[in-house]
Amino acid sequence: MTIKRTLSSVILAAGLAVTPVIGTTAMAQDQIDGVAVASEDGKIDAFIIAALAVSEVRDAYIAQLQAAESEEQQMQIVEEADAAILQAVEDTPDITVDEYIAIGEAATTDPDLAAEIDARFAEQNPG
Repeated sequence: MTIKRTLSSVILAAGLAVTPVIGTTAMAQDQIDGVAVASEDGKIDAFIIAALAVSEVRDAYIAQLQAAESEEQQMQIVEEADAAILQAVEDTPDITVDEYIAIGEAATTDPDLAAEIDARFAEQNPG
């Protein structure tokens, strides 16, 4: 759960970025897993739906985070955002949190996957 908590904190702070995986072997395996998951029917579309939900949650909590007056308040907001981000992904049909993470990590290092996600996003959200 700590990895997921760290991941959602990073997503909150940096948009759809994901934490780098420590160790090149683990990173290579995660990239392979993410590309494999993304190639399953509907996974990229589900990833986009989840990413949009995460973005909405992130935007709501960024405003709260910027208004926090103390580090303690910031930590409380980040914890609430962590839970809301994880819930947003869990509530998205056809994708798990682990699949979302794997696809996100793979997209950061695989330009073809990133391009496919961008193209599908543009199809679903013209303009």
